[in-house]
Amino acid sequence: MTGSYCLNIGRIERSLRRVQQDFALINRRLDVRRDPLEDTIVENMLLGYEYVNRLLERRVDLLHRRGVHHILELNHIVLCGVDTKVRAEFKVHIAATTDRFYEQKDFNIGHLVRWYHKHGDRSAWKRAAGIYILLLSQPQLFFEGNHRTGALVMSSILAAEGKPPFVLRVSNAEAYFNPSTLAKLTRKSVVMNLWKLPKIRKNFAKFLKRQGRRRYLVPR
Repeated sequence: MTGSYCLNIGRIERSLRRVQQDFALINRRLDVRRDPLEDTIVENMLLGYEYVNRLLERRVDLLHRRGVHHILELNHIVLCGVDTKVRAEFKVHIAATTDRFYEQKDFNIGHLVRWYHKHGDRSAWKRAAGIYILLLSQPQLFFEGNHRTGALVMSSILAAEGKPPFVLRVSNAEAYFNPSTLAKLTRKSVVMNLWKLPKIRKNFAKFLKRQGRRRYLVPR
């Protein structure tokens, strides 16, 4: 790691709120329409960014075998928040998601970890993009919340190396959602892994590098 950084939650919230305000206009420009950005989604994302900050403070490597459970927790946060009563209401979903995360035959956290360490010599942008696209393409790692969980995982990978996190903004929303939809519609297979998915990953890594803003990252 290069230095020690944390995310600027206040600036991140302002950015997400602007996206929320303009989301109807953004949605009309997307290749595939998305559900409205409701308050609960924004609030849970902010809880997720706060959780990432705690991981950065402790220098937790999410893609180490001892740290992967934090990726699962990030998914629980974006979908259910942190309230224990809400978590209790979703206990069946949480149990099923946990089983899928560790045991899904075609794609589980083990596959993601192996890809990450195989490509450990690549830049933070390329590794973050690769993890995100693999997490999102079919079969997905989670039942729901793959986009939001992936955005938080990317932010952790980037910020751990002193790179600006991914934060959704009005100006980058279209460039984020359209390739995300393409990845979501793409299946992991020998053919796709040889051609289509690497192409999506490469382009998305370039996007991550271009969209980064230092104002979302501050030294400790």
